[in-house]
Amino acid sequence: MPPRIWMLVGALLAAGFTALSIHVGLLAAGVPFPLPNGPAWAGWLYDSTVAGGVLAFLSYARPRLGRLSILTQALVTFLIIAAVQETLRAAIMNGVVTGGWGHSALSLVKPVLSDLIFAFLCVIAARWTRSPLSFFGAALAVGALTGFADDAIKAAMAPVLEAFAWLARDDLYGFPYPAHVMITAYATFIEAVAGVTLMAALTWEQISASRTVRLLTLAALTATVKGVAGGTFLLGFFTGENVWIGMFSWSQFLLEFLALGLLVGLAWETLGPRSTLAGQLAQPLRKGIFQ
Repeated sequence: MPPRIWMLVGALLAAGFTALSIHVGLLAAGVPFPLPNGPAWAGWLYDSTVAGGVLAFLSYARPRLGRLSILTQALVTFLIIAAVQETLRAAIMNGVVTGGWGHSALSLVKPVLSDLIFAFLCVIAARWTRSPLSFFGAALAVGALTGFADDAIKAAMAPVLEAFAWLARDDLYGFPYPAHVMITAYATFIEAVAGVTLMAALTWEQISASRTVRLLTLAALTATVKGVAGGTFLLGFFTGENVWIGMFSWSQFLLEFLALGLLVGLAWETLGPRSTLAGQLAQPLRKGIFQ
């Protein structure tokens, strides 16, 4: 593997380590963990903000993804949503913390089905988002349909989860977690790093000619697709004793994923396939081959 690829991998791993450390550090400093609650309309708007982030990503990625079939676009979008939202990581960490691996595996069914439906709805909706008005309308429609789909999946899964409720376990550990839990937490965060990297690879050249705008846009997309932007500024009103405590509790994740998008963007800008440094590193290799 060329040296620059290893440098890019190292930079991406450092980005993930730094971003996750923001969350861990704030949690250790006493920032409360958010336990979202609220009316149904808040959940609808929350889903709509995530849909808006995915639709924005699809708009930037259209030159690359638009040539593919709708099914392929939906699968790629699903991979990005599932990775950025740490779907597999959440199940693994639940298994590590509780020891209930069977229940953790079963808990994957609902988010995977939801993400698949959500991705397909976004890909379909993106075909008609050609103006700001249609964009917001599509995001609200996808948010509403996602809510209906989630309710249907929950209803269908309820008898199964009830039948296998005996697989559930109480937490074995609490924060601060022992070393093996923390090591697993950092190792599995690679899932989110991979999702943001794929998002950068598909959108980087289409976002803007400005380096600063590209970095800020990727950071915003990362936080929105993850759901922490909507969580902070919407669900924060229904989290904790008051809105300030709610937004403060969500801030640990908002800062984490803004930093992740920004740092992955910096790594991609500096060491990605079309970066200036990548060309400089590859030049000696090309000379060695062709001389």
